[in-house]
Amino acid sequence: MVIISPSELRGNLKKYLDLAEKERVIIQRGKSEMFELTKKDRISEDDYFDNPENLKIIEEGITDIKKGNFQTLDPKKSLWENIL
Repeated sequence: MVIISPSELRGNLKKYLDLAEKERVIIQRGKSEMFELTKKDRISEDDYFDNPENLKIIEEGITDIKKGNFQTLDPKKSLWENIL
């Protein structure tokens, strides 16, 4: 873990972005404020799509569709009639 000041971060941004891939980088502003620099593969505020289990299920569904494993519903019938 490395602790740096905001001015150190500004002067060496690339260095600390690269370092954040390997270890914790803490930016300390003043005596009481701290921020952590972290790398994310993607940023989302959607709890459903942030859940790896849900993403796995979606990917399995896409694979099924590509293999032709799906059923087309008849719009003239109710959902229950299509299922049963």
